[in-house]
This record gives sequence, structure tokens and C-alpha cells, in this order.
Amino acid sequence: MYFEYVINDQPNNGLSNGRIIEGGWQGNSTGSSYADLLTGRVTRYDEQNFNNLHNEAYKALEFYAQDSWKATRRLTIEYGLRASHLGNWYDRQGNGFAVWDPSTYSSTGSASAYDGFTWHKRNSSIPLGGFPNKALLFAPRIGLAYDLFGSGKTVLRGGWGELFYHNAQFTTGLDAPAGVQTQFFQNVTLSQIDQTNPANGAIGTGGVTKGDTSVPKTYSYSFSVSQRAPGSALLELSYVGNQSSNLLDDGGVGSKYVNAVPYGTFLNSATDPNNIASSDYDAKRPFPLYQDLQIVNHRLYQNYNAFQASLVRTKGRYDYSLNYTFGKSLGVVGGDQLNLNKDYGPLGSDRRHIFNAAYSIELGSPFRSNMLAKGLVNGWQLSGITQWQSGINLTANTGNNFNLNTNSYTTAAGYNVSSRTINGTDSVPLQPLLTCNPGSGLGKNQYVNGNCFAIPTTPGQNGGIVLPEVFGPAFFNSDLSLFKNFVFSESKKLQFRFSTYNFLNHPLPTFRGGSSNLNLSFDGKTGKLNNPNFGVITEKQGHRI
Repeated sequence: MYFEYVINDQPNNGLSNGRIIEGGWQGNSTGSSYADLLTGRVTRYDEQNFNNLHNEAYKALEFYAQDSWKATRRLTIEYGLRASHLGNWYDRQGNGFAVWDPSTYSSTGSASAYDGFTWHKRNSSIPLGGFPNKALLFAPRIGLAYDLFGSGKTVLRGGWGELFYHNAQFTTGLDAPAGVQTQFFQNVTLSQIDQTNPANGAIGTGGVTKGDTSVPKTYSYSFSVSQRAPGSALLELSYVGNQSSNLLDDGGVGSKYVNAVPYGTFLNSATDPNNIASSDYDAKRPFPLYQDLQIVNHRLYQNYNAFQASLVRTKGRYDYSLNYTFGKSLGVVGGDQLNLNKDYGPLGSDRRHIFNAAYSIELGSPFRSNMLAKGLVNGWQLSGITQWQSGINLTANTGNNFNLNTNSYTTAAGYNVSSRTINGTDSVPLQPLLTCNPGSGLGKNQYVNGNCFAIPTTPGQNGGIVLPEVFGPAFFNSDLSLFKNFVFSESKKLQFRFSTYNFLNHPLPTFRGGSSNLNLSFDGKTGKLNNPNFGVITEKQGHRI
């Protein structure tokens, strides 16, 4: 049996002193952040009325039963059941998490009163955690091993299990019940901010989904064949997979769909969609009293499937362990707030190939009589590890659009290309058009072909939400150690060790974090790619000499 009681108590670190953002993506920009400051133009302004104390906790209780049954001489079955009570995070201040209930929303209500939201202090039937608790979750699992020929040299193994796990900590929905108001204004001037009455503005806030009793879970399964190989080695070939669902979405793309402006809303606007006032934009939301609503839910999902092979020897003077994985990880990666299915694609953690080799060699004892030679030469051991991994998914790790920058390129109507002018809403991100395979036609040290992308200029014709997966440079490293143990007594030992890292002195081509070589930037006048080094590696790491 296992019991856990976790408390986390800290302020929310809100912007109680206000924050000005100069980004240049709004229509009132001069094109220069410095000039915008001098002329009092603001891309966005955020302010929170006070910092709230996030004092939350959860309790968990788990117990399990398992058994092993040797059904026949060749077949062994193991099975078990875990029962878990995974209490939700709850507010120890007594207010409770805000719960979004659209049935109680009224367009004539008040945003400052959080119309459409309720919480424990308002309604005692609402749990302090917002989400209802499930009394018990039952997670079965089963595994088996079958000696195929009865000799112990060929064994089939397989298993399946259901796993539940606790929600990660989140604080969305704690501020509204405490009276916190966070507002943001876009495309305004400093004087307009001074004249704004926060009590009359729309409020961006959040909470949890009413009646959401889902708990993150994973189905995990595998099948393997183990075969004794020549040289006292063991070869194992496996399929390994899992599917995760009901994953918590706290602040991700799937949590903002509730109050997203529908696709195409401003495509036929009589004026520049980029210059539409915040109040007019918010009026087109499903719940116009509010701006963005971040509603925590369990809508995310992902999966992993892989072929794995290993060859292991642990006998005699030399040991080795070789393993290889060919796998793929898929999940929600895109930025379309309106259609979660369009956001499904390879994850940023997806690496197609992984190979590892570890080895240890006892160099032996060639000297038998010479005491000095025996002490200096005999008993040394050599060990090392070599790693090779294919490159990371560059597409998913650069916003899934390679940090697209159109540099104010305009549509036929003369409006700057943006998500509003192409999609009619900010709820669907602006994506580059694909004209060819970005992983083909590559030059030296090039990993992405920028000529395969173009700026979308026709309203209603956006690029794909999830672009093709393009991989970066592979990772390779080899470490080596030479050591000898001297044993003086059972409690007194001395080891001399010489270690070298990356002993092959192999350089690693790399796109360092924030590299401009992964910024898909176009000329604002010609619409052509203006980053000659896009997709090209110009830096290396790890090469010492």
C-alpha cells in the first residue's frame, strides 16, 4: 500500500506592475520597436490587479495484488491488479478551482463577476479541485513467457497493461475565485492604456471543464523473441508500443478552443483585419464577455511504436551490450485551436533511430612471477560506451512552421499577411505553403530546403498545420575508460581510473538553441526567401582540437 500527501504553496508571480510588449506584428507598428516606444505605440499590454497565493495539494492512495502462475512446464503467466485513488489537486485556501459551465453564461452578464464560471465558495456542490474525484481506478496487467521448444534457448514473451497517473500540477482556475483580473490589450497606444477602465474590459481567464472525470491513462504492450546466440550471447527482438489518452491540457492549444474566434470570421472584412480593435475582435467570440478562455481538460493523446533489437553477453573476460531502436512518437503538436485532429503529428521528441554499444574487457594478467610487473600491468580493465542517434524533429521543435516571418509582405488587398488576413482568425496559425519535399534537394551541410516553402497570400489558402517531418544532424559520441582495482582488505580498496570523453574527437554539427538558421524568413517586398543559411548548419560542437 502506498499513500502520498503533497502540498505546494507559492504566489502566482503575475504581472501586477504591468507589461508592455513591442513585437511589431500589429497594424499600428512603425516597423521598429524602438520607434514604437518613442511614439507610444504598443503591440500588447498585460496587467494583473494583484498576486494570488496558489496553495494547493492532493492525496493519493494505491494498493495492488499480483501473482505468478506456472501454467505448464513451458508457459508462465504473471498477472496483477492495481487499485488507485488519485485525488485531484485542490485549493487549500477554500475558494476552489473555477469551473467553466457554459449553460450558466449570459451575454448580458458581467465579465468582472465571471459569468459562466462557478467554484466551491460560490456553490458548495463543486469540488475544491474543480474536477470530480473518482473513488478508485483499476489497472489490470498481464504478461507471459513461453519456452518455444522446451530447451530454454528460444523464449516468447508478451504483455499488456493499463496504467493511470496523476495530473501534473496546474494552477489554472485558482485566480478567478480569489478575485484576480488579468487583462491584455493589443494594437493600442500608451495614452489609450491610461484611459482604459479595466472594469469595463473583457477578461482573459481560465478554469477547468465541468464534469470532466477523465484521468490520464496509458495502454502499454510488447512482444519479444529471445534466442540464445553463439558466443554465450542473447539476442532479443521486440515490438514495444503504448497509447496514451486523457492527457491533461493546461495551456496548450486544446485548452483554448472554448472561446476561439471561428475560422474565416474576418476574411471578408471591409477594413484591414490586422487593425480590428480588440473589442470588435472579441465580439466575434462564442462568449464575447471574455477574451481567451483557458479551460483545462483531458483531450490530448499520443502514442509510441518501436522495433527494438539487443545483443548481450555477460560471461568471461569480455562483456558487451548492443541495442538498436527504430521508433516513432506521435501526438498533438500543431496550433489549430479549432480542430485538434489537425494538430496530430510527429512529436518534438521523435528520433527515428537510436543505437548504443557498451563494452567491458578484462585485459588479463600476462605476468606471473615478477611482482612489480604484476602490480603495474596485470588486472587492468577497459570499458566504453558509444552512442548514435538520428537527429531531432526540426519541424516540431521550431513551432511547426520554422518560425515563419513574412516581414510585412502584403496580400493583393494590401494587407500584411497574417493569420487574420489568411485564416480570418488568430485561432489558426499562419503556415507556409509547401511546394516540394523540404527534405530533398539539399546542399552541403543543409537539412531543410527553404525553397520548398512559400508565403500564403490568398485568403482562405493556408499551409498545412503539421508540416512534413525533417530531421536534424545525428548525435554521435564515444567515451572510454581504463581502470585497475587494488584490494588491500575487505574494507580498503583503491582504484586508478583514466577516462576520456569523446575520445574520437568527433565534432557534432548542430543548430544551437535559437539559431537564426532555422528561421523561415521572407523578403517583405519580393516574397522570396531572404535567409540564405536557412536549414544550413554553420556551427559544430564537441571538437576539441
